[in-house]
Amino acid sequence: MSTVIGCVALSHSPFWNIAPAPTRDDPGGRFADAVARLQEAIAALAPDAVVVFGPDHARNLFYDCMPPFCIGVERVTGTGDYGTPRGDLPVARRLARDVFDGVTARGFDPAISLDLGVDHGITQVYAKLLPGLDVPLVPVVVNSGCPPLPGFARCADLGRAVGAAITASVGSERVLVVGSGGMSHWPASISAEDPAVTTDWRDFLIHGRSRVTQLEPVRRSRAEELAANAATGRVNPVWDRDVLRRVAVDPDELARLRDADVECAAGPGALELRTWAAAAAAWAGPLAWTHYEPVGAWITGMGIASSITPAGSDDPARKESA
Repeated sequence: MSTVIGCVALSHSPFWNIAPAPTRDDPGGRFADAVARLQEAIAALAPDAVVVFGPDHARNLFYDCMPPFCIGVERVTGTGDYGTPRGDLPVARRLARDVFDGVTARGFDPAISLDLGVDHGITQVYAKLLPGLDVPLVPVVVNSGCPPLPGFARCADLGRAVGAAITASVGSERVLVVGSGGMSHWPASISAEDPAVTTDWRDFLIHGRSRVTQLEPVRRSRAEELAANAATGRVNPVWDRDVLRRVAVDPDELARLRDADVECAAGPGALELRTWAAAAAAWAGPLAWTHYEPVGAWITGMGIASSITPAGSDDPARKESA
């Protein structure tokens, strides 16, 4: 029987990698410092495997066949976007199969992939928390930007099924669960249903599988221009901090979020918090430590909600997210 030993939910942002590494006094510096301390705490915890719930950003999954959930069970490769890991990643294959079989037995019908590409939505937080890239991975892609989306409550239900499947696994791994994405930000649309998207971009969202490598330099160039020219991107720190405060009291608050409310207050990028809902439900315990920094230069509210409290973080969520 395997065991879920902890949960970390945290934001990702392309600019976390492509911008110069911040000092503590730079935008993003306090957040990066908090993640570094969390990384040390995770190393001390020594997980045998990590399940990462994260989105894809139209690099591996397209509207030719867009699943609400997809689990990689055999080969997993990073696309290397925005300076994140490229190439083969270690996969906890037997655990991944047990997770897939377990959630299927519990009423879910996720897509299965024997050769899954994952972009920064999964690889960035994996590399930031486990920089050795040596802890076997189970990637669970949660559709968070290409409507129709699974609801927050449905994502939490999936997380509970994943947690139960881990516990029922035939192995004895000590498993860390991670949710990747959010908080508030307003990225470019990756919805083929958005009437504002151009005809060319809509065609890419449907048929772009063969053009990902060709267009990646353009996507990165646009991101770099935005990072260079936008000292303060649009974020909503009041909303972000309120979510963290409520999650620290009751992690099930994530399952109660509603798409329309989230998108109105915090932008379409905050819809990625459905990955947090899944991870928190898989953990099924308190998220006692949070940290937050609104990083306009990264166009994202950068937040953490964790069951693990790093050294030097004696104050609970109320102070860290204040």
